[in-house]
Amino acid sequence: MKFYVDHNLGRLAKWLRFLGFDTEPRRLTPHTQLPPWQKGVYYLTRQYSWPRRQQRPDLIILTGDEVEAQLAALAQRLSLPPETWTPLQRCSHCNTLLRPLPSSEVEGRVPDYIAGRHRRFHECPRCQRVFWEGSHQRRIRHRLAQLSGTPREVGPSSGGQEST
Repeated sequence: MKFYVDHNLGRLAKWLRFLGFDTEPRRLTPHTQLPPWQKGVYYLTRQYSWPRRQQRPDLIILTGDEVEAQLAALAQRLSLPPETWTPLQRCSHCNTLLRPLPSSEVEGRVPDYIAGRHRRFHECPRCQRVFWEGSHQRRIRHRLAQLSGTPREVGPSSGGQEST
């Protein structure tokens, strides 16, 4: 599933990436000519002024102000249960899938105390950010668990804090 997210939904885009969905920013206006419908591709916006002739099943106009409400509305409309999530597998900055990074290769890229304390690291091959399972990642997992309605954290450990 791929999402093109309007610039006014930046926080939602970040959280969709946290959930593991392929998500890219796209400036969407009522004058934007969308490409032909393609299965599994959705355009998300908060702009209510789209002409009726452009109302299509892949154009989703979200009304909530908070990211939790936006995610809930999207999950309900598209049936995105937690089983479809692959948490913390994408770079939250550039959307690229993360790859494992040997701990021997993090020297000089993360603070020394992080390199000495953690053993599992992931890297974004595009922007070279390094991620590890730190407190930031635990907070994200906790929030995802709250969103999913599960009493425990969601997903396997895969990445987390960034070094920059």
